[in-house]
Amino acid sequence: MKLERLPALELADRARTATPGRVAAVAFRGVPMLPMPEHVVEAARAAAGEVFPRRSRGSAELRRAIASRLEAVHGVVVDPENELLITHGAQHGMSVALRALLSPGDEVLVPAPSYFFDGMIRMAGARPVYVPSDEDAGWDHVPEAVAAAVTPATRALLICNPNNPTGWVPSHETLGRLLDIAARSGLTVFSDECYERYVWDGPGYVPQMLLRDHHRDLVTVTSLSKNFAFTGWRVGYVNAPAHLLEPIHRAFEWDAINVGDVAQAAAHAVMTGPQHWIEREFATMRARRDILRDGLRSAGLESVRPDAGVFVFVDCTPLGVRGRRLEQLLLDHGLSALAGDAFAGPDTHVRMLYGGSAADLEEVGRRLAALTARRADIPGNRGSRRHC
Repeated sequence: MKLERLPALELADRARTATPGRVAAVAFRGVPMLPMPEHVVEAARAAAGEVFPRRSRGSAELRRAIASRLEAVHGVVVDPENELLITHGAQHGMSVALRALLSPGDEVLVPAPSYFFDGMIRMAGARPVYVPSDEDAGWDHVPEAVAAAVTPATRALLICNPNNPTGWVPSHETLGRLLDIAARSGLTVFSDECYERYVWDGPGYVPQMLLRDHHRDLVTVTSLSKNFAFTGWRVGYVNAPAHLLEPIHRAFEWDAINVGDVAQAAAHAVMTGPQHWIEREFATMRARRDILRDGLRSAGLESVRPDAGVFVFVDCTPLGVRGRRLEQLLLDHGLSALAGDAFAGPDTHVRMLYGGSAADLEEVGRRLAALTARRADIPGNRGSRRHC
C-alpha cells in the first residue's frame, strides 16, 4: 500500500526549503509552543533516576489523574484500570484503535472536511467514505447525510470534536443524533477530541462519553499536545469501554509495548500541577481568531467563524487558483496554509492558523489584501465568491 506523506508535515517541509523570496515568512503557529514549567521539568528529572515496572496500559498514576480530571471537568466517569490506555499521542492512539477494531474492506464514514484520518483508515485495510458537511450551516455534520451514507459494508463513524480544520463544535443534540445513527446501524464511533480546551463560542465542548446512554461502542482519542502544550513529549490516551479497549490494548502492545516512563511522569505533573502558565495563552486565543478574520474580511476572503480550535477555514475562491497552486501562491507571499483537499474538503479553501502573535496576524491581513487586489486585476480571474 502506497501512502502519501501527512499533509501538514509535507507542507511544513516545503515551506522550510522554499527559495527565499522578497518577503519574510509570517510565523503561523498552532498549539502554544511554551517551555515546560519547573514542576514538570522536576518531575521528569526525578523520573529519569528511577526504574519503573513495565506497564503496557500506562502509568497507573497517570491513568488515575486522567480519570479524575475527566470526572471533575466534564462529568465523565471512567474506570482508569479498564477504560484508559496511554499512547504516543492521539495520532498513534487513533491508528492503533482503527487497526484493532476494523477489518479489510470495512467502510468508515467521515464527515468532512476533517483531520487527516485517511492514511490511518487505509492502514487498517478499511476505506474512508467522506460525507460532506454543510458550509452554509457553519460546517455542520448533517445527521441525515450521515445516515444516507451507511451501506452494508459500513462499520464505523469517525468524527473530530471539535473539528479540525473548520472549528465546528457539535451540540449535545447533534452529537446524540449521530450516535443514534451509529447505534441503529451497529457502527463503532471513533472520536478525536484533542481540542477540548480550545472552545471559544457556540454550544461548548460535549464529550461523546457523556452520551453513552445513546450508544455503548464509543472510542475517544485525546492528546496532551494541544491541551497542555505537550507536543514534544508525545503522550495521549484512548478512552473506551473494556470490551473495546481490550483489543486496542493488545494491538498497542504489538505496536509499541509501552510509552516511556519519563514522559508519563511529566504528563502526570503537567495535568495535576498549576495551570496558570498555559491558561494565559488560552485567554488570548479568541482575540487572535478575530484579528485574523478581520484581516481576511478586509482582503475580501470569507470564512465561517470557528467556535473552537486554532484555525480558520478560508474560502480563497477570489484568488483564482486551488489546491497545490493555491498553497504555492500563498507560500510565495510568505504565508503557509494547507489547501482544503488535504482535509477531504474543497480545494478552493485553506486552513490558516491563528496561534501566532497579534502583529503577525495583522500582517497576514495586509499581505492578503495586497494579493487579492493584484489577483483581481488579472483578466478572467474574478472567481465567484460564496457567502459563509
